[in-house]
Amino acid sequence: MWLWLLAAFVLIAAAVAALYYWQTRYNIPLLTYTQLPPYEIPDVILISGVLVENRGRQPAPNLKIAIGFSGENAPMIHHMQVAGSENVVLRGGGERHTFINLSAKQLRPRGKIVVYWAAAQNAQPQIIVTSYRSTQETFLNKLFARKTDA
Repeated sequence: MWLWLLAAFVLIAAAVAALYYWQTRYNIPLLTYTQLPPYEIPDVILISGVLVENRGRQPAPNLKIAIGFSGENAPMIHHMQVAGSENVVLRGGGERHTFINLSAKQLRPRGKIVVYWAAAQNAQPQIIVTSYRSTQETFLNKLFARKTDA
């Protein structure tokens, strides 16, 4: 009798552990970015870009892409183009600036966004790609509001 209860407990614990692993490590969005190699038109302009992909199994909500050139010799972006499978909104920067801030509602699984830019010189940009899921409003959050929420 005790052996059956122990076996049932072990099976339930294994199922809970497998579900936890599935929901927190495997069934999530996985954002990656790859900087594209620069292409130079000699003595005219240099074209480069970044490829942003969701390699996960879930959509990546509230996607933010920040690309910026820093330093005193930061190149100014002359032209910019965004191509991809999602609607992307330019939030700041772009042409005649040294940075680009983009956002999208979500990036679906296996979705891609490519950002191209043209600048006068080659420089390594700082690239930040983030996604966040807003917290769900629950009864307990309303009842026990934090000081910053009140």
